[in-house]
Amino acid sequence: MFFIFGIKTKLVGKEERKVVKNGFMANAIISVYKDYFELFFIPIFPFGKKYSIYIPHSDEYYETGVGASDMPKEYLELCKDVGKRY
Repeated sequence: MFFIFGIKTKLVGKEERKVVKNGFMANAIISVYKDYFELFFIPIFPFGKKYSIYIPHSDEYYETGVGASDMPKEYLELCKDVGKRY
């Protein structure tokens, strides 16, 4: 079966930031994804952003989107701040 159009999620940016975790400063890896409507495998226009954050110090992973874990508000604000650049 051949599809003419579809939806694709692409990684548009990745950044490392410091966060306070249990009273200590820890590194967090924040990834920003964009959902694109594509036609013949060519991205036409973006229509949404998704964020993920990984804290290796405590091995925690949060993401936004369908079926995702609940991201704490302070991490979501940090992700949105990074997402403004992309």
